[in-house]
Parts: sequence; structure tokens; C-alpha cells
Amino acid sequence: MSASNIRSKVLGVLSDTHGSFPAWGSAVALFNNADAVLHAGDVLYHGPRNDIPGGYTPADLAEAINAYKGTILIARGNCDAEVDQMVLHPLLAPYVSIWWNGKKVFMMHGDNFPLFRQMALDSKADLAISGHTHIASVVRERDTIFLNPGSTTIPKGKDPASAAVVDEKEIRIMTLEGRILHSEKW
Repeated sequence: MSASNIRSKVLGVLSDTHGSFPAWGSAVALFNNADAVLHAGDVLYHGPRNDIPGGYTPADLAEAINAYKGTILIARGNCDAEVDQMVLHPLLAPYVSIWWNGKKVFMMHGDNFPLFRQMALDSKADLAISGHTHIASVVRERDTIFLNPGSTTIPKGKDPASAAVVDEKEIRIMTLEGRILHSEKW
């Protein structure tokens, strides 16, 4: 578990980079120097069911993550291994729970979605972030907004590669070029 209290105006949210250094760079550029980046897992390895993605240079990605100047929190994904933790400075936590500008944010990778959903609802999270499916979505259930930023590297479904920007008024899922795909006010 990772728990923090973060005061910032913008959160950058991404998932499923799967070792693509260029995808990381494109996503971070969207965040406009956000004070905090939340990564919902599957950081360095592409996994046995995925083709090797373009720009697959996990050592370069690890170096970029370690050099990131702001706060970065990572939920461990199903493709993340002990060796990944050996090269990454941020903790690969089973889940992340933070207070952000008075809102409770909960993040897990999402490979066990029923558990993730139940933990988010039981903890009365305002925002619940997951990855895993590589499909971007923002859905409200009760008082919780469920956000999947999609994948920066191996998108599935109808949307292209994406990441999300969360500010105090709105959640925006965007292409890596900055076009808004989905948004939700809160």
C-alpha cells in the first residue's frame, strides 16, 4: 500500500506503458509539469500476450521514471515483476490510496476488477483509477468516478493510445497528441 496526501492542481494519470519510452514522454508532455503522476501499472514489460510495442526500450523508460522530478506513484500491474522493482525507484505498490485536494483517490491495476471495484466503493473513493484493459473509460457509480486512462502503448477498443489529466474541475482522457476523447466534470 502507498498512502499520501498530495496538494497539486493537476494529476497526470497513465497506465500500461509496457516499456515504451516514447509513449511515456508523450504522456508526460500532456501533464504540463503536473506535481503528481499516477501510473496504474504494467510499466516496463510488454507481457507474453502482447507484441513488442514500438519504442520498446524498458531501460530508457526506467531511467526516465527515476529521473522524474515530481511525485510519481505506481500500482503494480500483472506484467510487473520483482526485477522491475529492482530498477525503478518508485515503489510498485499493490494499491495506492491518496488524498488529493480533499478528494480520496484509490488506484489498483485492475486485473482483479471485482476486488478493485469493491475496495473503491467500500472506501468511498471519489476517484478510482485502474488500467489493465487498455480501454479508456470514465464511468460514475454512486459517488465514485471510475477512470481507466487506456494504454499509452498498446490501446485496445476504439480509442487510440491515451492518458488522462485530472484537475479540480474535470477529468479528461486524451490522445497522446492532446485531443480529448472522454471527459467528466466533478
